[in-house]
Parts: sequence; C-alpha cells; structure tokens
Amino acid sequence: MSKTGTIPRRIDYRRAAFDRADLTGVLALSALPRTQAVCVEAHETDVAVEMGFEEDAQRRVIVEGRASAHLKLPCQRCLEAADVALDIPIRGMAVADDTAAASVPRDWEPMLADGQTLDLHALVDDELLLALPITVRCDRQSCQTAYEQNKEQGAPIEDVPDSEKRNPFAALSALKAGNSNETD
Repeated sequence: MSKTGTIPRRIDYRRAAFDRADLTGVLALSALPRTQAVCVEAHETDVAVEMGFEEDAQRRVIVEGRASAHLKLPCQRCLEAADVALDIPIRGMAVADDTAAASVPRDWEPMLADGQTLDLHALVDDELLLALPITVRCDRQSCQTAYEQNKEQGAPIEDVPDSEKRNPFAALSALKAGNSNETD
C-alpha cells in the first residue's frame, strides 16, 4: 500500500506494518508546533516526509523514512533569520508502552505510540527538533563583518595572557583573609 499526499495525523501502526505501507507526502510547518516555535519568522514551508512500515521476524513494527525541510532559525550572531536545510533519517520501532520500549534492541529508537495509533506529526516534530544544529550562523556579509570587528575590539579571554586574567575567586580570598584576622 502506497499513499502520496498529506501525511495523516495518526495511523494504526500494526495495520500499516501488516500492509507494508509506504507514505509519501508533505506536512505544513504549522502542523508541527514545537518546530515552528523555534523558527524566527512565521513562514509557511512544507516538510517533505517519506515513511515505510514493516514487521521484523519478532513481529515488531519498524518505521523507516526521511524528512526534509528548509527552516528559518535565528543566527547566533545577529539574531536575523538564517536558512537551515534539514534532511534527516527517521528510523525506529513503534511500541505501545514503556515495557515494550525497554525491549527494543539498542540499534533502534523506540517510538512510543498511544495504544495502537502512532502520531506521525509528533514523530516528525520530534525528529526535526533533535536534528536542529546547536549553533546557527548566517552567511550574510554584514553579520560576518560585524562579528570580525567585535572580535578585534575585545579579545576573547583565551587570548589574554595568564598574568592578566582576573581570578573570579579573588574576592573570596580577601574575605577569607579578613575572616582569619577576627578569629586570632
């Protein structure tokens, strides 16, 4: 069974695995509220999704596929929108509860379902959030130039010689010295 179009919100994952279902379609970013919340601008973009369902020899449901999107995330230097392209694999085993999740082999990620239905929108939302880069930097020349100028004006602490570094605990040693005089 193969479907093309929009990805359904929920699916009976056991039935999908029995039918060896392949889903291909798009999700609007607005259908993924947690991913949309980290974007700088409310922009409408589509997330392309491909997902296949099958059973392994122990009748566990395997979910494999891909999700790709272009998101506008905040640049860590100028806080303006930076385009970030994501193309991520989706690979795991659908499970009905925490007990079943504990028995998933280490090579697989458990995908917790609500009974027999798997929330595909939440699954894609989770996978996109996990794939976000730690730091985002835009390619705008103005941002790059401003960063270089700021770097030249104030040397980072790593470039300061050891003799010039401030000891953050110097105030404590002064308190300790004042305290030891009172006890004598």
